[in-house]
Amino acid sequence: MADAKQTLTDKIAGKIPKSFKKGSKTPPTKITNETIAEHREQILAGGRKFKYPVQYSKHKILINAIIVSVMALAIFSVWSWVMLYRNQATSDFFYSMTKVLPVPVANVDGENVSYQDYLRYVRSDIFYMQNQSKVDMTSDDGKSELEHHKRKELNNVEKIAYARQLARTKNIAVSNQEIDAALNDSLKANKNGAAMSQNDYESNVLKQYFGWTIDEYKAVLADRLLEKKVSFAIDTTAKDKINKVKQRLDNGDDFATVAQEMSDDEATRENGGGMSASVDDLDSNSYISMARKLEPGQISGIIEGVDAYYMVKLDSKTDTKVDFLLIKVSLTKFDNDFTSLVKSNKVKEYISIPASEELNI
Repeated sequence: MADAKQTLTDKIAGKIPKSFKKGSKTPPTKITNETIAEHREQILAGGRKFKYPVQYSKHKILINAIIVSVMALAIFSVWSWVMLYRNQATSDFFYSMTKVLPVPVANVDGENVSYQDYLRYVRSDIFYMQNQSKVDMTSDDGKSELEHHKRKELNNVEKIAYARQLARTKNIAVSNQEIDAALNDSLKANKNGAAMSQNDYESNVLKQYFGWTIDEYKAVLADRLLEKKVSFAIDTTAKDKINKVKQRLDNGDDFATVAQEMSDDEATRENGGGMSASVDDLDSNSYISMARKLEPGQISGIIEGVDAYYMVKLDSKTDTKVDFLLIKVSLTKFDNDFTSLVKSNKVKEYISIPASEELNI
């Protein structure tokens, strides 16, 4: 009897829809006022499955993008470092990169030496070697010559950086007017005396021989002018010496005798400073052009050259030749001070180039 009752109970239970069983979360298929809340909850629950995963996915994409960007930047930085500091690349790409990123090639007593400046000069040397001297850059001689130029230009830009440091402390600057004046002198520095236009000078001289644009050449002129102004400003010993030379000449002392006793020009000192020059000779120190402006027996004032003071006395001149006496007083302090920095290990170089002594510079 009990078994029959249990069987009947099981049959009744089997007839009850699963949606009405206790604990079932599946709503009835038919929506009624009584089941509408349950249907709504089911729909909202389904929506939550998609809402939060989408937010999570966006967040994950952003994080992944940042990670990839950082890794790419790190890889590029390492590659650039290897190319610049190990391989010493000089291509257009790396030259352009150094114009944007102020990376140093060396440091002089706390003053960074611009890699851009170094490449401006050494690329010009390479350009001249390849296009004018026709040097085989793959030969042993070509490689040796390149090392020579790299050392020379690294020394050059190290001195430029040192000049910039001294210029800041002494409030020395080069104006745009001074740069333009130096450029105009370059435009007029040809045999017929006629000035070239900037476009012609850029095309026929700068790009053809040095691979420079006019703006790059202006940067070179600015470097030269600043180093010159600093050198003259700090060398009080040379200034005192040329003043003594002038004082003796003003007092009537013989020019040749003063030249023999006080001139730093070893090539002319023994013969009293006598020398001859063609009127076509280009003269970056201006003493030849100054001598041409004098009358025979006339003595010039003090002339500031590139790296020395000069005084000249005209002996004679013709349409093609000028004979004169020369006294030179060299500037030494800037170079001596820089050499002291090198010897005291205050010049740090970030690329490996043989020292000047090894290259006989």
